Amino acid sequence: MSQVPKYKAASKPRRQGCKPPAPGFSLLELAIAMVVLSLMMGWLMTPLRVQNSLQHYQQTEQRLQMAQQALLGHAIIYHYLPCPDTDNPPDGWENLRPDLSCDDEEGLLPWMQLGLVATDAWGRYFRYRADNTFSEHKQWFSVNAAEGNSKIEVVGDSGAASSSPSHPAAIVLSHGENGLGGIQSLSGGVSHAMAAPVHADEQENADGDRVFVDKAIQQSADAVFDDRLIMLSPKVLIQQMVQAQRLP
Repeated sequence: MSQVPKYKAASKPRRQGCKPPAPGFSLLELAIAMVVLSLMMGWLMTPLRVQNSLQHYQQTEQRLQMAQQALLGHAIIYHYLPCPDTDNPPDGWENLRPDLSCDDEEGLLPWMQLGLVATDAWGRYFRYRADNTFSEHKQWFSVNAAEGNSKIEVVGDSGAASSSPSHPAAIVLSHGENGLGGIQSLSGGVSHAMAAPVHADEQENADGDRVFVDKAIQQSADAVFDDRLIMLSPKVLIQQMVQAQRLP
């Protein structure tokens, strides 16, 4: 019995030079992915920026508190507050006239003299003003000087932050995160003045007079107030000096 020959089905000839398309993304898909990725990075970075800003404010508040304590300690030891540092560039030491009066009532905090960190958390020097009643080196102040002699005024959110008969003996001020009106510290002892303030309250803190503003952080469409300030109460100063037996 003869076998029927088997035939294989003819295979389809392959087309030379044509390959199936490789799997991948189109340019549109890549563009969409990049947009989504950038939005996600922005969402992740925003809390980090807020956390970093908060940390800087907390660190600056701590340094202001330390400055207040250092001023008290200086007064207890020497019987007067230090004069401001008015050098350009600043060197961290008070500046005196030949008659031992302060070169100026306002300048920068003499950090070297007080054993403090030179700047706030953003690298700007602390502004410092001491009433000359309490910074006079030749004639020490008395208990009676605690009331009514200081001319420094501080304005708060609801008006005067200090009573008229007991104005601060001194203030220490940070120009905040924006730094406007302050002096930036650079490496190598170099420094440069920041741009002028825009907010009216920040302008008040940088104009060199005896009135200062201590308010909560404010932000409007075109200006921000973020200065931080600490006062040295004359009553606290006198009380600490009496306790240390530096005043009768």
